[in-house]
Amino acid sequence: MTAQAPLAAVVLDALAGAPDPGLDRAVGAGTAQRLRAELRAIARRWVAAVAPGMAFEATSIAAAIAALSGHRGPVVLVAPDIPRLGSFHADVLREDLAAGIGVVMGPSHDGLPYLAAFAETETQAIELAGAGWDEMTAYALERDVEAAMLRAERRLVSAADARALAHDPLTPAGLAAELRLLREDTDAGRRAPMSPGIG
Repeated sequence: MTAQAPLAAVVLDALAGAPDPGLDRAVGAGTAQRLRAELRAIARRWVAAVAPGMAFEATSIAAAIAALSGHRGPVVLVAPDIPRLGSFHADVLREDLAAGIGVVMGPSHDGLPYLAAFAETETQAIELAGAGWDEMTAYALERDVEAAMLRAERRLVSAADARALAHDPLTPAGLAAELRLLREDTDAGRRAPMSPGIG
Protein backbone atom coordinates (compact mmCIF):
# COMPACT_ATOMS: atom_id res chain seq x y z
CA MET A 1 0.00 0.00 0.00
CA THR A 2 1.18 3.50 -0.69
CA ALA A 3 0.05 6.98 0.22
CA GLN A 4 -1.50 7.22 -3.25
CA ALA A 5 -3.58 4.10 -2.63
CA PRO A 6 -5.14 4.21 0.85
CA LEU A 7 -7.05 1.27 2.19
CA ALA A 8 -10.84 1.57 2.25
CA ALA A 9 -12.92 -0.56 4.60
CA VAL A 10 -16.62 -1.44 4.59
CA VAL A 11 -18.85 -3.12 7.16
CA LEU A 12 -20.98 -5.16 4.77
CA ASP A 13 -24.25 -6.67 5.96
CA ALA A 14 -24.26 -8.98 2.94
CA LEU A 15 -21.34 -10.88 4.52
CA ALA A 16 -23.28 -11.61 7.71
CA GLY A 17 -24.63 -15.04 8.53
CA ALA A 18 -28.34 -15.72 8.17
CA PRO A 19 -30.34 -14.49 11.19
CA ASP A 20 -31.27 -17.30 13.58
CA PRO A 21 -34.40 -16.83 15.73
CA GLY A 22 -32.95 -19.47 18.04
CA LEU A 23 -30.61 -16.82 19.44
CA ASP A 24 -33.57 -14.70 20.55
CA ARG A 25 -35.18 -17.72 22.20
CA ALA A 26 -31.96 -18.67 23.98
CA VAL A 27 -30.99 -15.28 25.41
CA GLY A 28 -34.18 -13.22 25.10
CA ALA A 29 -35.08 -10.70 22.42
CA GLY A 30 -33.61 -7.74 24.31
CA THR A 31 -30.26 -9.41 24.92
CA ALA A 32 -30.11 -10.66 21.31
CA GLN A 33 -30.70 -7.10 20.08
CA ARG A 34 -27.92 -5.78 22.33
CA LEU A 35 -25.56 -8.53 21.18
CA ARG A 36 -26.17 -7.66 17.53
CA ALA A 37 -25.64 -3.97 18.27
CA GLU A 38 -22.34 -4.69 20.04
CA LEU A 39 -21.18 -6.92 17.18
CA ARG A 40 -21.87 -4.11 14.73
CA ALA A 41 -20.03 -1.68 17.00
CA ILE A 42 -17.00 -4.01 17.00
CA ALA A 43 -17.01 -4.05 13.18
CA ARG A 44 -17.47 -0.27 12.98
CA ARG A 45 -14.56 0.36 15.34
CA TRP A 46 -12.43 -2.06 13.36
CA VAL A 47 -12.99 -0.44 9.96
CA ALA A 48 -12.51 3.03 11.46
CA ALA A 49 -9.14 1.96 12.89
CA VAL A 50 -8.04 0.11 9.75
CA ALA A 51 -9.05 2.80 7.27
CA PRO A 52 -9.27 6.22 8.96
CA GLY A 53 -11.36 8.55 6.81
CA MET A 54 -12.14 5.72 4.39
CA ALA A 55 -14.51 3.59 6.49
CA PHE A 56 -18.02 2.89 5.25
CA GLU A 57 -21.07 0.80 6.03
CA ALA A 58 -23.28 -0.91 3.45
CA THR A 59 -26.29 -3.19 3.59
CA SER A 60 -25.73 -4.79 0.18
CA ILE A 61 -23.08 -5.47 -2.44
CA ALA A 62 -24.63 -2.75 -4.62
CA ALA A 63 -24.45 -0.26 -1.75
CA ALA A 64 -20.79 -1.16 -1.14
CA ILE A 65 -19.98 -0.61 -4.82
CA ALA A 66 -21.69 2.79 -4.67
CA ALA A 67 -19.83 3.77 -1.49
CA LEU A 68 -16.50 2.84 -3.08
CA SER A 69 -17.18 4.65 -6.35
CA GLY A 70 -14.00 6.35 -7.49
CA HIS A 71 -11.75 4.41 -5.09
CA ARG A 72 -9.05 2.45 -6.89
CA GLY A 73 -6.86 1.35 -4.00
CA PRO A 74 -7.13 -1.70 -1.76
CA VAL A 75 -10.37 -2.49 0.01
CA VAL A 76 -11.48 -4.75 2.84
CA LEU A 77 -15.07 -5.84 3.46
CA VAL A 78 -16.08 -7.31 6.82
CA ALA A 79 -19.19 -8.89 8.29
CA PRO A 80 -20.95 -7.29 11.28
CA ASP A 81 -21.21 -10.53 13.29
CA ILE A 82 -17.63 -11.52 14.19
CA PRO A 83 -16.99 -11.28 17.94
CA ARG A 84 -13.20 -11.57 17.84
CA LEU A 85 -12.48 -9.22 14.94
CA GLY A 86 -9.46 -7.30 16.17
CA SER A 87 -5.94 -6.00 15.74
CA PHE A 88 -4.59 -9.41 14.71
CA HIS A 89 -6.75 -9.38 11.59
CA ALA A 90 -5.77 -5.80 10.80
CA ASP A 91 -2.05 -6.50 11.18
CA VAL A 92 -2.06 -9.64 9.03
CA LEU A 93 -4.22 -7.95 6.40
CA ARG A 94 -1.82 -4.99 6.14
CA GLU A 95 1.16 -7.34 5.92
CA ASP A 96 -0.47 -9.40 3.18
CA LEU A 97 -1.43 -6.37 1.10
CA ALA A 98 2.02 -4.81 1.60
CA ALA A 99 3.58 -8.08 0.41
CA GLY A 100 1.64 -7.87 -2.84
CA ILE A 101 -1.12 -10.37 -2.05
CA GLY A 102 -4.05 -9.61 -4.34
CA VAL A 103 -6.88 -11.40 -2.53
CA VAL A 104 -7.29 -12.05 1.20
CA MET A 105 -10.17 -14.03 2.68
CA GLY A 106 -11.18 -14.81 6.25
CA PRO A 107 -13.44 -17.89 6.41
CA SER A 108 -16.09 -18.34 9.08
CA HIS A 109 -17.22 -21.65 10.53
CA ASP A 110 -20.13 -21.72 8.06
CA GLY A 111 -17.69 -21.85 5.14
CA LEU A 112 -18.42 -18.35 3.86
CA PRO A 113 -16.12 -15.37 4.32
CA TYR A 114 -16.40 -12.95 7.20
CA LEU A 115 -13.71 -10.84 5.53
CA ALA A 116 -12.75 -10.29 1.92
CA ALA A 117 -9.98 -7.94 0.82
CA PHE A 118 -8.63 -7.01 -2.57
CA ALA A 119 -5.49 -5.11 -3.58
CA GLU A 120 -7.56 -3.15 -6.09
CA THR A 121 -11.17 -2.05 -5.88
CA GLU A 122 -13.06 -3.49 -8.83
CA THR A 123 -16.76 -4.11 -9.20
CA GLN A 124 -16.16 -7.78 -10.03
CA ALA A 125 -14.10 -8.18 -6.85
CA ILE A 126 -16.75 -6.61 -4.65
CA GLU A 127 -19.40 -8.85 -6.20
CA LEU A 128 -17.30 -11.88 -5.21
CA ALA A 129 -17.05 -10.80 -1.57
CA GLY A 130 -19.69 -13.25 -0.39
CA ALA A 131 -18.46 -16.15 -2.51
CA GLY A 132 -16.40 -19.04 -1.24
CA TRP A 133 -12.69 -19.78 -1.44
CA ASP A 134 -12.91 -21.44 -4.88
CA GLU A 135 -14.46 -18.36 -6.48
CA MET A 136 -11.97 -16.05 -4.76
CA THR A 137 -8.96 -18.08 -5.86
CA ALA A 138 -10.34 -18.30 -9.40
CA TYR A 139 -10.51 -14.49 -9.42
CA ALA A 140 -6.91 -14.33 -8.16
CA LEU A 141 -5.75 -16.69 -10.90
CA GLU A 142 -7.58 -14.67 -13.51
CA ARG A 143 -5.81 -11.53 -12.27
CA ASP A 144 -2.49 -13.36 -11.85
CA VAL A 145 -2.20 -12.39 -8.18
CA GLU A 146 -1.66 -14.40 -5.02
CA ALA A 147 -4.43 -15.26 -2.58
CA ALA A 148 -4.11 -15.67 1.19
CA MET A 149 -6.38 -16.87 3.97
CA LEU A 150 -6.75 -15.47 7.47
CA ARG A 151 -7.57 -17.70 10.43
CA ALA A 152 -11.14 -18.92 10.67
CA GLU A 153 -13.53 -17.16 13.05
CA ARG A 154 -16.88 -18.08 14.53
CA ARG A 155 -19.87 -15.84 13.95
CA LEU A 156 -22.39 -15.00 16.65
CA VAL A 157 -25.73 -15.69 15.01
CA SER A 158 -27.17 -18.78 16.70
CA ALA A 159 -27.88 -20.11 20.17
CA ALA A 160 -24.99 -22.57 19.74
CA ASP A 161 -22.65 -19.68 18.90
CA ALA A 162 -23.83 -17.82 21.99
CA ARG A 163 -23.23 -20.83 24.24
CA ALA A 164 -19.75 -21.35 22.83
CA LEU A 165 -18.81 -17.69 23.24
CA ALA A 166 -20.27 -17.54 26.74
CA HIS A 167 -17.52 -19.97 27.81
CA ASP A 168 -14.71 -18.52 25.69
CA PRO A 169 -12.31 -16.46 27.85
CA LEU A 170 -11.31 -14.44 24.78
CA THR A 171 -14.84 -13.17 24.10
CA PRO A 172 -14.81 -9.34 24.14
CA ALA A 173 -16.02 -7.85 27.42
CA GLY A 174 -19.09 -6.14 25.96
CA LEU A 175 -20.38 -9.43 24.58
CA ALA A 176 -19.30 -11.50 27.57
CA ALA A 177 -21.35 -9.27 29.88
CA GLU A 178 -24.48 -9.91 27.82
CA LEU A 179 -23.78 -13.64 27.72
CA ARG A 180 -23.09 -13.93 31.47
CA LEU A 181 -26.55 -15.23 32.37
CA LEU A 182 -26.45 -17.80 29.58
CA ARG A 183 -23.09 -19.03 30.91
CA GLU A 184 -24.42 -19.21 34.45
CA ASP A 185 -27.53 -21.10 33.31
CA THR A 186 -25.38 -23.58 31.39
CA ASP A 187 -23.04 -24.07 34.33
CA ALA A 188 -25.97 -24.54 36.70
CA GLY A 189 -27.41 -27.19 34.37
CA ARG A 190 -24.13 -29.06 34.45
CA ARG A 191 -24.07 -29.00 38.25
CA ALA A 192 -27.72 -30.04 38.71
CA PRO A 193 -28.02 -33.42 40.49
CA MET A 194 -29.54 -36.27 38.53
CA SER A 195 -33.07 -37.22 39.44
CA PRO A 196 -33.28 -40.55 41.26
CA GLY A 197 -34.48 -43.40 39.11
CA ILE A 198 -37.74 -45.18 39.66
CA GLY A 199 -37.11 -48.67 40.98
